Amino acid sequence: MHAIAVVLAKEFKDGRRDRRALMSAFLFPLLAPVLVYFLLTTIIELRGSDEATTIPVVGAEHAPGLVQWLQERHVVIEEFSGDPQQAVRDQDVELVLIIPEDYQHRLKDFESVPLALVQDGSRTDARQSVSTVRDLLRSFNNEIASLRLVARGVSPQLMQVIAVQDQDVASRQERTATALNFIPLYIILAAFVSGMGLAVDTTAGERERKSLEPLLLNPVHRHHIVLGKWLAASIFSAFGMLLTLLLCILAMLQVPLDEIGMDFSITWQQVLLMFLGMAPLALLASSLQMLLGMFAKSFKDAQSYIGLLNFLPVLPMFYTMFNPVATQDWMFALPIFGQHILLVSVLGGKTVPVIAYFLSASTSLLISIAVALATAKFMERESILAN
Repeated sequence: MHAIAVVLAKEFKDGRRDRRALMSAFLFPLLAPVLVYFLLTTIIELRGSDEATTIPVVGAEHAPGLVQWLQERHVVIEEFSGDPQQAVRDQDVELVLIIPEDYQHRLKDFESVPLALVQDGSRTDARQSVSTVRDLLRSFNNEIASLRLVARGVSPQLMQVIAVQDQDVASRQERTATALNFIPLYIILAAFVSGMGLAVDTTAGERERKSLEPLLLNPVHRHHIVLGKWLAASIFSAFGMLLTLLLCILAMLQVPLDEIGMDFSITWQQVLLMFLGMAPLALLASSLQMLLGMFAKSFKDAQSYIGLLNFLPVLPMFYTMFNPVATQDWMFALPIFGQHILLVSVLGGKTVPVIAYFLSASTSLLISIAVALATAKFMERESILAN
């Protein structure tokens, strides 16, 4: 057998016996789809909930018309007594609506009525309720304003200069992929997490156990040893990425996304093409982890170094979130970023050109080979055996 195949077989067998390597290879791919499923089902339950909106009100008797208008829209009005500011600050209630005593007097005189909405802007769990109440009050205000214009013989249409009509050319599946852009993050992150245990163990782990020196004493080229270790770690990485991809797709297919106006469909051909475009990312992740592992003197040191490397898959998601860009073919050639937009495009049901799969795979493959050769060059130094 060739030396690379011997090293590959040896490291792969050790990886299967290593509980730490197996945990990193299988734990994340199994947990990520479960998280996706429960996150999506929770969103559906929250959006599809028929629970009526409840508004604690101070001075509800001063505005019977407003109260009736809200109740007709399935809003529950609760009389509130006490200090509204303190109750909201203590999180006893999410908000309190305060109606002044002169509400009716101001309304009859066609004056503006100040309504106080007491809320805590730091509470993320109350934002939906506050937004709902604001929308209701805005709708009531528009209706009263229209009635005031009619009472003066003025058409309310005079206040509406333009009427914007949205024509969204994006399909439901494209909007779904945009809303669920965290799923490509999980798939890409799996490439960095699944093979990490074996990549670190075959470099920093062997230095710490002092088993690297006997290995290097064998009459085998250093780059054959590195390539064997690299391919073994890459197999673990690619398997974890494939498992995450398949399970995330199955999770999305099981969730009734149509209940929240979303749609998702995919073919097995698209899944295969996605994996072929993503597979070199496993080689890239393993090569970078092994290179960093060579600089570490212990398994724990390597984990701290590689922990920073795992931030790379997060960057494309945040970049596209805060700086949206129009996808161009050359972008697919950017490692990690190219795979991210490839996944978003395919999951969104967009037609992806064949060149995108080629660019996404080729650049990551070339860079991973260069990094692996650099690692082999570094292994030729005598200092690699020093503690």
